[in-house]
Amino acid sequence: MSVMNKEELSELILQNQKEMYVLAYSILQNQSDAQDAVSECIVRAFENRTSLRKRASARSWLIKILINVSRSAITKRQKVVLFADPEQYEQASEEPEDYLWSAILELQENVRVVMVLYYYDGFSVREISAMLDIPEGTTKTRLSAGRKQLTKWLENGKER
Repeated sequence: MSVMNKEELSELILQNQKEMYVLAYSILQNQSDAQDAVSECIVRAFENRTSLRKRASARSWLIKILINVSRSAITKRQKVVLFADPEQYEQASEEPEDYLWSAILELQENVRVVMVLYYYDGFSVREISAMLDIPEGTTKTRLSAGRKQLTKWLENGKER
């Protein structure tokens, strides 16, 4: 199996650019952090393209890199101590107008990631389980929990 060349990798990234940003935003909940995560993911993908063994799993491989980069960004962000007023960093303009998307962003991170990968990116339960290194049963449980929480929130309006 030959290594994916730079042109093929570039095409893969272009085809999945929007989905990558949405996933990063769903994890990081910040526009600039999501953009940084996607950029870092692209750099890592080019650096590690020789590690991709099957072209058929290239999209999953790319998304797994993005998830790892995004989670690393959260860890780094948690280590930063803010000395200024945190309210000045809140950016109300980043809040999506879409009520369902706002509700998805309220889910716990582990549930939110599975929901976005399944419903937005179209990955199967098996693919998500492999990307996140969790059992398929756990993936199904998180999907079920996410659906129940969203249903509850949507039935109750904005009272979350």
